[in-house]
Amino acid sequence: MTELLKIISGVISDYRLHLTGSKIKEFESEDPLSKKLLEQNLCLVNGKRAIFLSLPLVLLSVIFAVITVVQMDPDSLIGSVLSLIGFLLIALGCSALAVLIYHLCKYNKSNTIKLQQFTLLFWTVFSAGSLLLIAADLSLNGFSQRFYLYLIIMTVFPLIDIKKSLLIIVPFLAVTELLGIIFGASVLVLVLALAFSLAYLMISSLVYSSYCCLYIGERMLNTANERCRQINEIDGLTGALNKKGLIKRLMDIINLGVNKNIAAIFFDIDDFRRYNHIYTDKESDDCLHNICNCVRIIAKSKTDIISRYGGDEFVIIIQNITEYDLIFFAEQIRKSVETMALPFENDKKVTISVGVSAIVEEDLKDYSSLLRDAENGLVLAKSGGKNCVGYMGNVFKAK
Repeated sequence: MTELLKIISGVISDYRLHLTGSKIKEFESEDPLSKKLLEQNLCLVNGKRAIFLSLPLVLLSVIFAVITVVQMDPDSLIGSVLSLIGFLLIALGCSALAVLIYHLCKYNKSNTIKLQQFTLLFWTVFSAGSLLLIAADLSLNGFSQRFYLYLIIMTVFPLIDIKKSLLIIVPFLAVTELLGIIFGASVLVLVLALAFSLAYLMISSLVYSSYCCLYIGERMLNTANERCRQINEIDGLTGALNKKGLIKRLMDIINLGVNKNIAAIFFDIDDFRRYNHIYTDKESDDCLHNICNCVRIIAKSKTDIISRYGGDEFVIIIQNITEYDLIFFAEQIRKSVETMALPFENDKKVTISVGVSAIVEEDLKDYSSLLRDAENGLVLAKSGGKNCVGYMGNVFKAK
């Protein structure tokens, strides 16, 4: 019995959180951007559902309007006229609004406010048409089964919060109860109408809040996955891509089939092993970090990818650059690191050797050849005396 009471208490507590929106606010406080994205998503979902729901509504309204005209009886003229007006309102109003919503969804997805207004107007028109049908049934001393059908449709369709649900259902319920009293509906009928309306509000609020929580939870999961991916592909020391991230970006470029010239600059720090023996690990890390920042500042407007390939080796990938600009850019990087004048032993300064790959023009099929050529240029620079640029069998160093 105690366990049952705990379960019931838990259900009531969850429902209270859903009804007040506390659960949604809890997620929004952790990820404020989710609120805006959620509104846009709900607008698009409701807009698309309104478009598709309008098709059967319009068809049924036309069919029932024709049947009403054919079976129109002078003794039930008021009911027939009300039914006819209700069917036509649903058919014409819903179809016109569905067209507007369709154009707004297709051509201007960012106009969230207008889409919300049109969707709410769609349900207002549908509610007005349904009220006329209910009035027609009550005028014939019978309570409309369409009232329950309307509530069922409203429960499974609209993803709107409790306040907007109240804006639609309270006037609808009030008019229905008033019509019931005017046309002499029994107390049982009036109580059932009230009970079904309250059930609709409870269910619709749960559907709305559950959808919101699922959407925001999914977004937070995607954000967490993206952070994990970044951690997996970004070097923790320098903030540049690591080798795995570099290869993935290169594969993306290849798979996209870009028609641009692609070049690689491969560089490392001269005598960095000796540097590690002389200085502490922190000083070695600071050296790598400073050099990467220096290169990032120079390269930020000219390159797509900066990567720490491993140890003290770095790779820069550049797209759409001429041969002359490529060599000038590589020399600019070398000179900038030299100008930083990071201290080394015997009054020496930290320098880098740079290797440049041949530009691949529109026929890049494999990233390995691009990196291999750049690494060969680095080897050439090392054998040419270090602190220089190696490219296509030549060594470059500005005086």
